[in-house]
Amino acid sequence: MKWLKNFERLLEIQRNIVWPPVTELDPKVYIPEFLKGAISRQPCERLIVSPRRQIILEGSVHMLDHNKPQEMYVILFDDMLLITRRKKGLHKKKSSLTENWPSSCSRASTSSESALRYIVYKQPLSLDRFFIHDVTPHESAASKLEAAFVLVNLNRFQQIIAVYTFQAQTEQIKQTWLSKLRDTQDKWKRTLQNTVFRSQRLPSSASTPPKGTQVLREASIHREYP
Repeated sequence: MKWLKNFERLLEIQRNIVWPPVTELDPKVYIPEFLKGAISRQPCERLIVSPRRQIILEGSVHMLDHNKPQEMYVILFDDMLLITRRKKGLHKKKSSLTENWPSSCSRASTSSESALRYIVYKQPLSLDRFFIHDVTPHESAASKLEAAFVLVNLNRFQQIIAVYTFQAQTEQIKQTWLSKLRDTQDKWKRTLQNTVFRSQRLPSSASTPPKGTQVLREASIHREYP
């Protein structure tokens, strides 16, 4: 029953999620005319739904964006963190994967589905690609950031590419987020390490990637889902 409830929630999120095109993520980017049609939609539209993915925690927190607090809806999965803005009254074409999928969730959430959309902010954060800074009381007093914590996002070359400063409604909610983030992050890193270990123990007769090729390729950031 718990698995079914989680899976139906994944379906609901995927039906209501909006992935901004690259032109919205980077309005100054130059795209040749002959490519505009091909990349007008994001290829990750069906990313969310997988029988293996688990939702660990979700809820509203404030994030400092251009030095102003903005309300965000954050979803922590067992392999990534998704930062979104919830908007009302947006129309979104349903995914062919879920538009005819019968479930109690789809019937029960019709009204909320038509009212709310999850607009993805920038990109999902793989749990092995950021570190967490708990804002101390001294730092909080100096910066006037109460119940705050910071996520520093790095790419696979260990280059800092983004910094996210969050403020929870209360210190207790902040501690809940920190606890879940740390625990889930540790589990995901162990999963990646075990995957690498198993791949290294493959028999020599098995096909192996060329020397210098990443064992997990880009998929090391995200688990390969069917």
